[in-house]
Amino acid sequence: MADEQPRIIIDEDWKSQVQREKMAAGEAPAEAEAEPPAPEADGGVPEEYEPNFESLVASLATQAMLALGVIAPQGAEQIPVNLDQAKFTLDTMAMLKEKTAGNLTPEEDAHLTEALTELRQVFVMRVQQFQEQAMRQAGVDPTNLKGEPPR
Repeated sequence: MADEQPRIIIDEDWKSQVQREKMAAGEAPAEAEAEPPAPEADGGVPEEYEPNFESLVASLATQAMLALGVIAPQGAEQIPVNLDQAKFTLDTMAMLKEKTAGNLTPEEDAHLTEALTELRQVFVMRVQQFQEQAMRQAGVDPTNLKGEPPR
């Protein structure tokens, strides 16, 4: 008996059983609740889901904003800040700007330039905040860096 392995029985039909139970209870099946949008008549993807340069820039900008603590992850109690991740994302965006130079429409170039400029400003602000916090923890008053005695 000690040599016997426990037997695990897996019911592969559990999803369809749950669906049948939901149907019997009058609930909509799970697939209907999370069903993706139907493709357009020509068989393509709806325009709102087609990849484009602006959505790539927006995606990278969102990653940077999350790393900078500008926006919080969904359900987060605290807002994490990861300056290394933010710098990596900003460097990636700068590399994208450099590699695509001359190949973007004026609107795409402006969109990337604006996003990168704004995110760099937030990054500098966050670095300054962290430096001031480190100075305060070390007992240095960041507003009095000349070392003048208090009045």
